[in-house]
Amino acid sequence: MKTNNKAKYNLMRSKIIYVAVILMLLVVNSAFAQNEDGNLGEQTVIIYNEYTPVLKDANRIQFLPVIIDTVKVSPKFEYNVAPMVYKTDFKPTQITAASIKGEPLKRLDNGMIKLGMGNYLSPFVEVYYNSRREKNFSVGAYVKHQSAHGTIKNVADQPVYAGYNNNLVKAFGKKFLRNSTVSGDLVFSSNQNHFYGYDPYINLPVDQKPLIRSNMEMQRYNRFTAQTGIVSNNTAQKRFDYRLDFAYQYFFTASDDSQHKIKFDADLSKLVKSNRFGVDIGFMFNKNMYIPSEFVALQTEYNEIFLDLDPYFKHYTKDWQIKLGAKTTGEFVGSSTEYHIYPDIYFQHNISNTIIPYAGFKGYLENNNLESISLVNQFVNSRNLLLQSTNYAQVIDVGLKGNISKHLYFHINGNYSKIDNMGFFVNDTSIDLQNKFILEYTNVERFSGYAEFAVRNIGKFSGLLKGHYYYYSYIKSRENAWHMPSFDIYLSTKYQFDEKLSFGLETGVLSTRFAKDMSNPSSDGVKLKPVVDVNLFADYSFASNFSAFIYMNNIAGQKNYYWNNYQSQGFNFMLGIKYLF
Repeated sequence: MKTNNKAKYNLMRSKIIYVAVILMLLVVNSAFAQNEDGNLGEQTVIIYNEYTPVLKDANRIQFLPVIIDTVKVSPKFEYNVAPMVYKTDFKPTQITAASIKGEPLKRLDNGMIKLGMGNYLSPFVEVYYNSRREKNFSVGAYVKHQSAHGTIKNVADQPVYAGYNNNLVKAFGKKFLRNSTVSGDLVFSSNQNHFYGYDPYINLPVDQKPLIRSNMEMQRYNRFTAQTGIVSNNTAQKRFDYRLDFAYQYFFTASDDSQHKIKFDADLSKLVKSNRFGVDIGFMFNKNMYIPSEFVALQTEYNEIFLDLDPYFKHYTKDWQIKLGAKTTGEFVGSSTEYHIYPDIYFQHNISNTIIPYAGFKGYLENNNLESISLVNQFVNSRNLLLQSTNYAQVIDVGLKGNISKHLYFHINGNYSKIDNMGFFVNDTSIDLQNKFILEYTNVERFSGYAEFAVRNIGKFSGLLKGHYYYYSYIKSRENAWHMPSFDIYLSTKYQFDEKLSFGLETGVLSTRFAKDMSNPSSDGVKLKPVVDVNLFADYSFASNFSAFIYMNNIAGQKNYYWNNYQSQGFNFMLGIKYLF
């Protein structure tokens, strides 16, 4: 079967080829059959290669046809959930209400008695009492007595009586109101001393032996003060803050000097967001009465009035504290009237709550009167004392303070002060013994530095180290700053050995100072040796409310002179007990 089909296929192929050749010859002959004169002429046919026909491949019909379905059905399902609420019953078990209890309060000792006795026949008594915890008020009282009745030896090896007698009685109280607190104090103090600091060789020939002088003159300063005040403690956002203080003081001495002082101070301010606007108001009236000299028995009287009006603006943020203000003071002394205006500017920046740089620029007026001067130097001569106000015209502070850690605190400060009428103590040459002091005034520029480092509870140890450096530059005079040190240092340490025993050391150092040489005023003065005062103390508790103490002062037995010719006590100690109730 396959052979016949192939023969037929070849025969048909041959016939097709012959027919094609004949047709091609006819076409060529027709193309070249005629020329312009109608004759065929001569033609040449060139065949380059043999004609080879090509047949395309036949497409085979599929025996299994594929049907393309144009209708596609996608199944779709819908689910419906019909929720059903099942009824349930729940009854919680009843429990008792919780009660909040505060932490137990520590035992409050509202009373203390401290008694001591030392050499130089030095009794010591201190009593303190305060009411227990009360919601609406607090009252208390305080009494202190300390005296010495011994003698010391002067430069001529003569015993001189150097006793003193200090007393203080104070009653105080507070009343807590809804939006304010009212307070009041009654205070009486008395300080007695003897003028034992004289030069035994003064006004004597070189070969004459000094005489022993007894029954040295005594002076006593007494102060009675009554004070009351009220301060706001309202915490409302739009509150108006205020502080009002009123005080009366009567000051009198054994030499018949006296002073009546009336003082009123007010601070009124309002906080608006982080800004405070306010004003400080001050009024002080002094009625001074004194006997001008020992030859005049008639008492002299003069009055002083000081008025202050100090507006200010304060700005508070987390990192900044800024104060911009002015201080104005009116001074009315006798028939003299003066007005002073000072800046009051302060900046403080908080860096990470650990380092705080600050700077300030201000000024103020300091009133000098017998009452305030006697607190600095109790050996003054009230009869010849010239009293003038000291004008701190410019006071510039730049400092840095902060905490290096929770146990270490530091404070460093630099200060420049331009001071008019600064008083320095010099011996009074108008009296024979020259054992009293008066004030000599001059204008001063003072540069000072201050540093303080405190250690708190590093293990069982605590301590404080601080000191000043002073440099005085005079404007009107080139003399020394009489009785003023160029530096001072104070060190205090305490060690808690165990629950019962604690002890420590206190040291004070004053640099070399100069006292004015009244016999040769043009000289550099009398050189006072540095003061080095080293003290030890210890405290031992027999019970939580009963202990004993010992103080040992000037353990090196130094002959220290704080004022010219006034030698302080040598080595002295005190033993005592303390009881809390």
